[in-house]
Amino acid sequence: MRTERIETVVIGSGFGGAVAAARLVDSGVPVTLLERGPWRDTAPLANADLPSTAPLPSGRHFPTHVLRRASIAGRTVNLHRDGLFDIHLQRELSLVCSSGVGGGSHVYSAMNVRPAVAGFWGGHHEAVDDAVMEPHYRWILSQMGSRPVADMDTRVPNWIGSDNVPGWMTLDGVEQPALGLDPARGQFARNSFFGSRDGNKVTLDERLLLPRLGKGLQVRDRHEVLDIARTNEGLRLTVHDHGSGHRRVLLAGRVLLAAGTLNSLKLLFASRARGSLCGMPALGLGIGGNGDVPAWWACREPRRDYRAGPPSHGRFTLVDFDDCPDLTRYGFNGLPAPLSWMLRRDLVLVGMGADEANGLARWHRGRLLFAYNGAANPVLARIHRAFDEISRRSGRPVRFLRHNPLTVHPLGGARMGQDLRTSVVNADGEVHGVPGLYVCDASALPAAPGSPPSMSIAAWAGHVAATLTQATTNLNANLEGGHAA
Repeated sequence: MRTERIETVVIGSGFGGAVAAARLVDSGVPVTLLERGPWRDTAPLANADLPSTAPLPSGRHFPTHVLRRASIAGRTVNLHRDGLFDIHLQRELSLVCSSGVGGGSHVYSAMNVRPAVAGFWGGHHEAVDDAVMEPHYRWILSQMGSRPVADMDTRVPNWIGSDNVPGWMTLDGVEQPALGLDPARGQFARNSFFGSRDGNKVTLDERLLLPRLGKGLQVRDRHEVLDIARTNEGLRLTVHDHGSGHRRVLLAGRVLLAAGTLNSLKLLFASRARGSLCGMPALGLGIGGNGDVPAWWACREPRRDYRAGPPSHGRFTLVDFDDCPDLTRYGFNGLPAPLSWMLRRDLVLVGMGADEANGLARWHRGRLLFAYNGAANPVLARIHRAFDEISRRSGRPVRFLRHNPLTVHPLGGARMGQDLRTSVVNADGEVHGVPGLYVCDASALPAAPGSPPSMSIAAWAGHVAATLTQATTNLNANLEGGHAA
């Protein structure tokens, strides 16, 4: 196979990869971005000059395009190359992640928030703290058009603040999230966890990637990286092109890994097991689920249709409930018509709060396995109690997996820190002992933020890109100075 040389490669196009690529390109660094999934067929991309797109899972495409890959106890089945979700089922911790150009922005709740944990970035590395990260939060919040519902010039259906709130529930003291929405594009419909066809939900493919195509950015969709190898000439990537079915080899000067926690860890573990990479003694430490507990609340509210509205309907808390966790409600939006109609009067509840990120990922006979003790993460029990109380007070059942944690926000395993015995990357995001390899997705987060982590992932990726471009600028200045001397 012919080896293609590229200076800077970004793997993945979610909140880590898309932000890193955009910030690098804006600084004058050409980037080739590799994404295993396709461009999605949405209204904002309708007039873009793209070679191909794939539908989101809706209508007749729902059965075929909802799942890309399923893994049960480490055994994997490939279902459809253009499927939207990977699901990784294990007894101790199950994970769900997405696939496609734009990554998790297609399936997230459009809640754009900072960490719920005060001083989140402090105490992990002397060069990183909240003040260092704040400019990067401001940048991504601006790019995503984030604003509270109260600032929108339109009525937002089913928003919790405009509903009649029962006496046992309260919004007092609850900070409602800024939402990444463009209300001018739609009627707050089809904005679910299965994607936003009309573009009402702001996504990274449209906002960050499309405007930079041909201006320093090249996106290769349906390109899945299988191996990363350190060589004397740089980092060698073995890539499977799902479009042509061929394998390709790229030689990169630097690689920014942002394939999402699940897939980044798989790639790092598999590459190390083959001998392509070495070291990383802390790989797999610090796994967390960000305290996620999803539930179905069978409200059966008469004359209500909760399918309309933004992906998130807002936050609430419980009256006279000590240390209540973060509770958010959502409608069943985007499901196939018969199921959607049946569930139109019910709600999804998600409880969230910083877990201890004390789980462990390991590689065993070619499988990625997780050890995660729910009982060792007290926030989960708090959320369970809150759900039980909602069920009691409302007289409507709240059903959830009490003994089998499920998260859509896996984090850790390649976390940032100073000591290579407890961390995988340094303050710049570079892997200890592997020059030129950076990690800029949720696997590098040093702890659980306790709120939807998309903005924290984006801020970290912006920080990695900024330190990388500054180092390049300093190196070029030194070389020019030496030449002039």
